[in-house]
Amino acid sequence: MKLFVLESSTTVGGQELAVILHAEGLRKRGHQVTMILEPGSPIMDMAKREGIPVVGLCMRRWRYPSAILTLRRLLMQERPAIVHVNSSRDSWIGSLAARLVAPRPPVIRTRHISTPLNRNLTTGLLYQRLLDLVIVTGGELTRRGLIERDGLASDRVVAFPIGIDVGVFKPGASTKDLREELGLPRTHLLVGLISYLRSYKGHEYFIDAAARIAARDRDVTFVVVGQGPEEARLRARIQEQGVGHSVRMLGYRDDLLNVFHSLDVFVIPSVEGDTIPQVLMQAMAVGLPVVSTTVGSIPDVVRNGETGFVVPPRDAAALADRIRLLLNDRELRARLGAAGRSLVERHYSLDRMLDELERVYRRAADMAAARS
Repeated sequence: MKLFVLESSTTVGGQELAVILHAEGLRKRGHQVTMILEPGSPIMDMAKREGIPVVGLCMRRWRYPSAILTLRRLLMQERPAIVHVNSSRDSWIGSLAARLVAPRPPVIRTRHISTPLNRNLTTGLLYQRLLDLVIVTGGELTRRGLIERDGLASDRVVAFPIGIDVGVFKPGASTKDLREELGLPRTHLLVGLISYLRSYKGHEYFIDAAARIAARDRDVTFVVVGQGPEEARLRARIQEQGVGHSVRMLGYRDDLLNVFHSLDVFVIPSVEGDTIPQVLMQAMAVGLPVVSTTVGSIPDVVRNGETGFVVPPRDAAALADRIRLLLNDRELRARLGAAGRSLVERHYSLDRMLDELERVYRRAADMAAARS
């Protein structure tokens, strides 16, 4: 199947990494994938390194008319079976360009967040009329929100989380333990948060929870891995809380598997927006015990007391309590970590997700055939 995959993002986070992962997986299954990306963006460089065919298209808002006409020409030349969009700008460009082509290719939007749709005419037009199908990277909780809260037709919304390559993300020893890098004793416990530094990821509550624990236990270090616009504010909060000795910000890392294997506990304290964070699934796949929140579809995978713990968002005290419980109980950490790994292997592998994606593509192609 010939596929156009659009992504207008100019940053790198879980969404962008997932788009590359899926494109690469689909190519390995024999699909002809072309990615339409913002020129000079990090994701374009990543796609080129993976050998994925790429077309650069400026999708900035002020270039919409030009981008739509350029994409229309590409659609008419290449005749893809599916146009798959991922962000706001590329959704508008992709769906409008497709409307100018006959026969019209179906347009599928993957929505990587769980926040409600904006209640305005333009958003309604996009989701109710221009998009053929919507995929949410979460579970039934997120899907029901789009249907019951936002009014989308149930037969036009499907839900499945980002798949994890369980052959890569698996339990193992770190090649270079972070404790050595940070000058910590080997017996020191490490609690980690890996995420692009966005406000809705809840980093400040991770820092506040760390302050509560560090006040009583000096044998624990908290690490924050990632970059983003919140960095300065988070560094200031660490200083305000007086936990510079206990909370280390490590910036962007390209050795995430090594980071995961160094940790004892993984935390992702999302406060809104998330469906099921990819990094959460990766942590579970490597067998880490996890603490997260009740945001989005996270409780679909972090089953409280079974595969991890969930707490209310913006509750640093509850977060600290669950982290402390895991730090004090090695057997509990091992049990929850093993259960999380088993869940991801059974239900959330990359192969299983690609199977679901191919089913959606076939369904959309059948809808297009019936329309013409």
